[in-house]
Amino acid sequence: MYLLNRKCIEILAEFVNKASKVSSKPELDCLKKEYTEKLSNRETIPEFNILSEEIFSLCSSLVSERQNRACSDQLTELSLEEHLELEQVDRIIDDNLLLYHFQPIVSASDGSIFSYEALMRPVGIPLLSPYHILKYAALTGRLREIEKATFMNVLTMVDEKRDIFNNRPVFINSIPNILLEGDDLEKVDMLLARNADNVVVEMTEQAVPDEEMLQMIKERYSSLNIRIAIDDYGTGYSNIKNLLDYMPNFVKIDRSLLSNIHNSSKKRHFVRDIVEFCHDNGIMALAEGVENSEELRAVILLNVDLIQGFYTAKPAPVPIDVIDEDVRQEILRCRSELIYGTSSKQYVAAADERIPLDMLVRDGFSSVLVGRDLCEGARVTVTGSLITDSAIKIQIDRGFKGTLVLEQVKICSVDRADCIELGADSELNLELCGENYLFGRGIFVPETAALTMTGEGSLRIELNESDYYGIGADTLSKHGKLTFSHNSMLEITANGESGVAIGSGKGGDIVINSGKYSLSLIGKHAVGFGSLEGYTKIDIFNCDLETRISGAMAVSLGSLNGSCEVTLIRSSYRCRMSGPRSVGIGCCGTGTAGVAIDYANVDLDINGSAFCDLGSFEGDSEILVSRASLVIKGEGSQTLSFGSCDGNGSVKLVHADVEIDISSKYNVYTFCDNLIFDGGRLLAKVNGKAVELN
Repeated sequence: MYLLNRKCIEILAEFVNKASKVSSKPELDCLKKEYTEKLSNRETIPEFNILSEEIFSLCSSLVSERQNRACSDQLTELSLEEHLELEQVDRIIDDNLLLYHFQPIVSASDGSIFSYEALMRPVGIPLLSPYHILKYAALTGRLREIEKATFMNVLTMVDEKRDIFNNRPVFINSIPNILLEGDDLEKVDMLLARNADNVVVEMTEQAVPDEEMLQMIKERYSSLNIRIAIDDYGTGYSNIKNLLDYMPNFVKIDRSLLSNIHNSSKKRHFVRDIVEFCHDNGIMALAEGVENSEELRAVILLNVDLIQGFYTAKPAPVPIDVIDEDVRQEILRCRSELIYGTSSKQYVAAADERIPLDMLVRDGFSSVLVGRDLCEGARVTVTGSLITDSAIKIQIDRGFKGTLVLEQVKICSVDRADCIELGADSELNLELCGENYLFGRGIFVPETAALTMTGEGSLRIELNESDYYGIGADTLSKHGKLTFSHNSMLEITANGESGVAIGSGKGGDIVINSGKYSLSLIGKHAVGFGSLEGYTKIDIFNCDLETRISGAMAVSLGSLNGSCEVTLIRSSYRCRMSGPRSVGIGCCGTGTAGVAIDYANVDLDINGSAFCDLGSFEGDSEILVSRASLVIKGEGSQTLSFGSCDGNGSVKLVHADVEIDISSKYNVYTFCDNLIFDGGRLLAKVNGKAVELN
């Protein structure tokens, strides 16, 4: 039998002494956990365990009674109007009458939307603010219900309606000393884990967690891979110690420090120190509550990373995809001023104007805006010289429908800005004259815009960023309709981590009516024409294409992880690829591939661990080759000439001349089971030996 030793009594007495000073249940829970662990390291008799549990329970009851008594005292002091407000709040919480509006958090580098903050809005009661909800919930001990509702409501939206956020993260407000328990905690953590890339938990200023509770919070979110943000930094409990304790991913600088910051050198000095501390420790600094142009300029010149406020964008029930174009341009100008020391100037083009790039550079302009106040069908010409590099961005105004002529221009991207950027709902005819060169980044065409390329001139685009696109949109977006009807060479080279030469991450329509194309790409994930994930439709007529691609996963025409429909008519197509997993025309993953080739010459030469010339690795495919010449060569461990490895594939060859010569190191190769051969010539060799396919 173990003896009830003096040390255990001392530990229990120490707990009682500390518990007498605790004012909230979560604090007591952390204290109980700490002393339970201390006692568990000692051997005690069963009677002592019963005694300690009784003391823990008694302390819990005392804390609850203390909270109830304090709440009762406060409730008796409420006015009639406040009692009515309290009744409304109780009904809101009881019936979960909470909606959320989403305010964009904007990049201070380029004005793009980085994320959103979910802001509480009670249903049908506009007079009650979030402040009232939290105030009366605290009075009546219902903050845990608010915490649960906030997480469940917002996380359910993120989980079920991710597309409306365009895969951008959502900041969710949390009260740090309110801990969920049991099934509530389990459900929230399940949703957090499933949406870790799309969620940031923002700690509000309602209460300060003690060190024990803070450690629990950090361990919980770390285990779920959830990023955290500190709100209202610079006021209240948000001091240096708390920042060091939390070491968050984001720091939101309080509005009180930013109001009229352009007129206060002391505020600017303080905020500059905060931003420098954040950057030295890998934290993103966010300026919240920016309400006018002067404050916007001031915080950008102080090098904040993110901006939130009514001036950039107001909260909306449905998340917006882009902020106002004028505000975005203002952000770009301020960013240029930060980098180059002078405020950027934008030249506004007039109808039928010829604009020399050297004149813009000489006069200190950093960009030219085409389309402002111009009628439909207007024409603007930008001229230059291939001898002179011009760091001038060409911006096409929102809704403009007209022509931009590039005549012997050489434009170099500055600070990750696109060389040419189309505004939303614009329809641009880009006419090429002479030789033209874009370096760094290419041409951005948002989903609601359309680009048609014409002319007798050529265009070369050289991309040098990790995530790239030559003509189209970024890896997280769809591109607008792309139509190519020029009569000369379009050449694109890229060396980066992931990207698309012509197309975008999420796909869209591409129509090629004429011209010559040469694409040379190196990267982990690389696509010549098409998309990384979404559905893409590519129609090619009367042109000459050549692609040279080296990547871990690569597609020349089609979609890396999405589906595609590719038509190739009266054209010549030559493809050279190398890498572990490559596809000539089709899909690299589970997407479905539809491929139609008619009156065309196709030459595919692919080498890698696994490759597919025409079709889909794991999805269904339907391939029609008629009146065409098709030459397939390749070498790899696993080879698929056409069809589908794991899905349902059908191939129809009609009056086609097909020659296949592949090598498989382990003699692992696949030809489509459902093959129809209707006239023409079909020769196939594997490892130098002829095989019968029909």
